Amino acid sequence: MLTAPFLASSSFDEFQDAISTHFAVPETALSALRSEAGLRSGSPPAPTVVESSVAGRRGLHPGEHWLEGVYLAISPAWSRVEAGRLIIGTVAIHADTMQRLQISYSENLFNRQVRMSGQLLSDGRTAQSALACSYTQRLFLLALNLPTLPANLIGGILSGAAVHDPDARAAACRILLLRAHGGQAEDLVARTGYLDADGALVESELAALGYRRDAATVALGSGIVDFLNAPSSSGLCEAKLKDLAPLERIIDRIPSSEFLQKSASWH
Repeated sequence: MLTAPFLASSSFDEFQDAISTHFAVPETALSALRSEAGLRSGSPPAPTVVESSVAGRRGLHPGEHWLEGVYLAISPAWSRVEAGRLIIGTVAIHADTMQRLQISYSENLFNRQVRMSGQLLSDGRTAQSALACSYTQRLFLLALNLPTLPANLIGGILSGAAVHDPDARAAACRILLLRAHGGQAEDLVARTGYLDADGALVESELAALGYRRDAATVALGSGIVDFLNAPSSSGLCEAKLKDLAPLERIIDRIPSSEFLQKSASWH
């Protein structure tokens, strides 16, 4: 679902990318819309004063990608010792000097901080990365479904081989990235580790990320646990857009404490 602020402030290309994540829109139709708007094919309009103002309120700088930011990552634990629990990690997405997106993922495995990093590539509908682990030198593959703005929740699949495991089992699981508001990746390191698969505990993590506690966060906490642990009828480990959409709608309705402070300053 596209939010009203996004529809009001997005460029044609941003709107096109968002629509394309849900529908297969023919290029002929997009070309016709561009022509009606007086745009050249493949050339986005220059940002208007209104667009620049809205981008500033979002906390974006000129040229910044909307996926950039710091996230708390939640996924099912792969360790046999911690079976049935969740593992909390941190994710940071940023653009390098060549404006290529880079992603780093870090988690605490038995009191050792394990970091993985790589380039994040996107085809407009999904984003993928081959994360190189600095501890094991193994590759972990991350496949994400691109969310709509403001990208408070990103879902996908993480796959690789269990790190602390005598058989180095090949494994894959669902993973959710929850945007942290007003913090740095270093601020979340203390939160990394194992967590019981309990909606109330996930709700506490959301509060620590800056989301206001209310009835919606209670529902979101439970929804996150259900999403991560849901069995697949197809036999595949998959993260479907229709399963992610309800979680996106809930988190986008929950104002962050940072947003509430900014709203107060605007008034």
